[in-house]
Amino acid sequence: MKRKIIAFLIAVCAVSLIGGCGGEGNNDKEQNTAEGTEASDGAASYNVDECVKLGEYKGLEVTLGAYEVKEEDVKSNIETTLASYPNYVDTDKTTVEEGDIANIDYEGLKDGVAFEGGTAQGANLEIGSNSFIDGFEDGLIGKKVGEDVELNLTFPEDYQNTELAGQAVVFKVKINKIVKEEFMTYDTVTDEFVANNFVNNGYQTVDDLKKGVREQLESNNESQKKTDTQNAIFEKLHETCTVTMPDGLLEQRIQEYMDQFTENLKTNYNMELSAYLSSVNTTEDEFNQQVRQYIEDSLTNQLILEAIAKKESIELDEEGYAKYKQDIITEFSFESEDALIEQYGEDYVKNAYISDKTMDFVIDNAKITYDENAAAAADSTGTGTAPTDDAAAGTATP
Repeated sequence: MKRKIIAFLIAVCAVSLIGGCGGEGNNDKEQNTAEGTEASDGAASYNVDECVKLGEYKGLEVTLGAYEVKEEDVKSNIETTLASYPNYVDTDKTTVEEGDIANIDYEGLKDGVAFEGGTAQGANLEIGSNSFIDGFEDGLIGKKVGEDVELNLTFPEDYQNTELAGQAVVFKVKINKIVKEEFMTYDTVTDEFVANNFVNNGYQTVDDLKKGVREQLESNNESQKKTDTQNAIFEKLHETCTVTMPDGLLEQRIQEYMDQFTENLKTNYNMELSAYLSSVNTTEDEFNQQVRQYIEDSLTNQLILEAIAKKESIELDEEGYAKYKQDIITEFSFESEDALIEQYGEDYVKNAYISDKTMDFVIDNAKITYDENAAAAADSTGTGTAPTDDAAAGTATP
């Protein structure tokens, strides 16, 4: 449940999108300086030297699993995908029975006029699946291949299309054939099947499919590797560094987060917080605890990175900053750089970029081992593995 709620929080608030330090919207009130963070208009202020005691942050030792894609991974992924793409094979059966898959053409008429969405050719319908309104599938049982059938039916009163709800209609149906489902496997899939089913993915042949799946898995693994590495580094930093939360800052960030969260619920989902909590089967107290833990962890990460950046004199460079903004705009579909800055504020995005550079610095100076066997051994001793809790993530990168 915790993972589900946090995932939704991240999705609608994008708090961990940049900076991993809690959402602030257009952050004109706060500006980080070399001496710490100054604020005005009632915003919480702090000096990072006073709230962070840095321990070791260079040479951190981390052991993680391997992230290479194996042939068996590609095969498993393709097998799973093919299970959702049945291949329909003609049979010599001539009479429709319960459980058959009938290939049909149909046209739905209301008052003699075809209505939108009521016409199709070559549709495969499993009899008994209840995919169509009551009476449609039952009306085909016992009918013959090649037969034209006229079904006088009535849409349910609660049908989602209000223009058809409760209305009497006629479906004219032609039974083309009875088919059966067969599923391709990794070993039997053909170029023709790939071209017919995956052309929208850019795949024309089996080789295209295998190559594309491998590239996607490699991309996913690389993203997971980066996330796991950052989480493991943060875990180590929490062990070596001491953070005293500045007065009022945590509560301020929680309030900002909740304000944005509830506003997004209303704007994007037309939903009150109470309705959302009911939908995910959690209480307000549980929700508040989860948000508090998430923000506290993210804020702790931010403060540690800020302290390291100050000590190492890590500053903004225009070329890298421009690329950073463009990457965010592309990945999160902002309309423009202006739209990004309008939502988060220039200072906030700049600080996020510096946090990103700082995390890269710490990783570059860490001793990281990527080995499946070594990771298993480290895990058995309770050391060296990355945390799996979403709330522990406070990365500076998108």
